[in-house]
Amino acid sequence: MEYEISGNLVDVHQRDIYPATITVKEGRIYSIKREEKGCVDDSKGFIMPGFIDSHCHIESSMLNPIEFGRNALIHGTLASVSDPHEIANVCGVEGLEFMCRCAEKSPMKIFFSLPSCVPSVDFDAAGGVIDASTTAELIKSDRYIALSEMMNVPGVLHRDSEVVAKLDAAKAVGKPIDGHAPGLSGESLKDYVKMGISTDHEATTLKEAEDKIAEGMMIQIREGSSAKSLVTLMPLIDKFPDSVLLCTDDYKAYDLRKGYINRIVKEAVENGCNIYNVLRAATLNAVEHYSLPVGLLKEGDDADFIIVNNLSDFKVVASYVKGVKVSHLDFYSYDECVNNFVAEDIDVSDISEPDRNHIIGIVENSLYTKHLPINDTTKQLNKVICYNGYKKGAKPATALIEGFDLRYGAFGSTVGHDSHNITVAGYDDASIAKVVNAIVEMKGGMAVWDGKEIFSLPLPVGGLMSNKSIDEVSEEYLILHNKIKELGCSLSSPLMTLAFMSLPVIPALKLTASGLFDVDKFMFVK
Repeated sequence: MEYEISGNLVDVHQRDIYPATITVKEGRIYSIKREEKGCVDDSKGFIMPGFIDSHCHIESSMLNPIEFGRNALIHGTLASVSDPHEIANVCGVEGLEFMCRCAEKSPMKIFFSLPSCVPSVDFDAAGGVIDASTTAELIKSDRYIALSEMMNVPGVLHRDSEVVAKLDAAKAVGKPIDGHAPGLSGESLKDYVKMGISTDHEATTLKEAEDKIAEGMMIQIREGSSAKSLVTLMPLIDKFPDSVLLCTDDYKAYDLRKGYINRIVKEAVENGCNIYNVLRAATLNAVEHYSLPVGLLKEGDDADFIIVNNLSDFKVVASYVKGVKVSHLDFYSYDECVNNFVAEDIDVSDISEPDRNHIIGIVENSLYTKHLPINDTTKQLNKVICYNGYKKGAKPATALIEGFDLRYGAFGSTVGHDSHNITVAGYDDASIAKVVNAIVEMKGGMAVWDGKEIFSLPLPVGGLMSNKSIDEVSEEYLILHNKIKELGCSLSSPLMTLAFMSLPVIPALKLTASGLFDVDKFMFVK
């Protein structure tokens, strides 16, 4: 197949915009002919490299990779570096294989990094385990372009043998290692980077990000559904254009329906960032850092490009991958599921009294929490439980939490980073038990009890993903979201916030299925 496309070409290499005609032959850029006497004509559209999400978890969209890819392409994101550690924590290697099989059916260029922390910490209750020997074998495969975020910071700093073996396995085959080091600084940061870890998406202040760049790290500016750092870290784009990437990390279907990396690019340009630096962060830097086979509008490249209406709205008119227009694809029905869910119903009597001396304090739009004593709480407290989904006969762990402000009812989910047990927040024990048992009946999903009725979103793929379309998932999710608001919660993203209340690698206090965990001390609360 051979054809020509003309328009205003946005050259991220030469930092120039000019009218040109591109000849595409057999899926590659055969030639680019610059019209020397022509002028940029806004009416002709702008041809530019497609966007890249440099770090995401597809599972967080609650869509399978095919449906995720179909909708990413609509918004001009042609490639992603996806860490499938969510499904790996549920189903181990079987989960990774599912993601790869499914992604192969998507025209989007979905690249996988190999999860480094399954489970995220050794003492968490997960459904899958990927140890150092398995890592050493899998990292050799072309399926994996990097070792995923190394969240076990203490393991790195104390040179835990399993952690070091995983890092060495990636270095032995020349693959990048992604980092995850919230708040790390000083000598500890130097020691962490010294182990070959090259990126970080957890920086929440300019100083933290600049310190990490000074040590040689690439900073992935994260603008997801819950954690948002673009406004804070935006100055990095012009100050360190070679050291910045864009990512979403966790991005739900409801948001994906409205836009993707194009939204981040638009906001950065609107706020005065140099357009070429923004586009470098959204395209070129990821290709170079991860050695991705993604075209950047050079002769000989794969014909991967997008056409946008202008360079202020970045509304995507068309997306092309290997020369094929892929921006208006029909929904593809894919029914395969994997799961590892065995939890059983609970009674109200199974829910224990929480420790009132250690209270989780929610921080809006952040993955961090506060560790509050009872006399520092100013808002209504609710109870939160975490219940092992992979072991029969387990009992829920309990804690008090400030920030959900529920006046009645309960809501919960099996989307609970990173081990994805059942996490439920509620006003009273009876409501919590109602939600737990609704989730058990579905074998994974999300549910809300409003005091009269259960509203649910089944997630049959590992309790994480649906095989339905983005419209169906978004509509069901929005019903739950609105019901939670009716319960009294004012958070912008309560379900996503709940999903991180069990993550024991981001400070300060989290609730795992094994108990309340002090992340700063890296030990369970006694």
